[in-house]
Amino acid sequence: MKTLETERLILRKYSERDLPEYFKLLSNKQNMYYLDDITVNTLEEARESLKNTIKINETGKARRFCIILKENNKLIGGIGYEVAADTPLGKIADPMGWFIMPEFQNKGYVTEAATKVLEFAFSQDNCFRIATGCYADNKPTQKVMAKVGFKRESVKIKAAYHDGIMKDRLEYAILKDEWYN
Repeated sequence: MKTLETERLILRKYSERDLPEYFKLLSNKQNMYYLDDITVNTLEEARESLKNTIKINETGKARRFCIILKENNKLIGGIGYEVAADTPLGKIADPMGWFIMPEFQNKGYVTEAATKVLEFAFSQDNCFRIATGCYADNKPTQKVMAKVGFKRESVKIKAAYHDGIMKDRLEYAILKDEWYN
């Protein structure tokens, strides 16, 4: 898997040396509020999750990058996508997702990283469709999706139980042709 760079970020594959930061990232309740299905509570859970992330990258079933600040080489988040299918038109990626530590939110880092990952997916990884989604109350993620070109396809009413209530889920996608037009 290729290392990607933007003006302020390095997006690279995970390695075992990332465990301390990976644990901090995935165990932060504020950071992982909308991603409770991948939240970890112990260092051992983080170790197992990181091992699985490294393995799935090696199999080619996913492209998961850690988000590193160039200025200090600090791991501040994660971004990537799962390869759901390989069709005659190219790969379908579903879902694409991201998370970033609270102190680095609202600084454009996720938008910058998502733009670079979409560029990679469409120009180098033979993707033709990338899908993602979020809960309807996750306004920051909706803003990022709109900024990078995703279009809302559907609303699933009361589709998931989260934080003690049933929530609507918004589904988004972008096609390679839309990205380049």
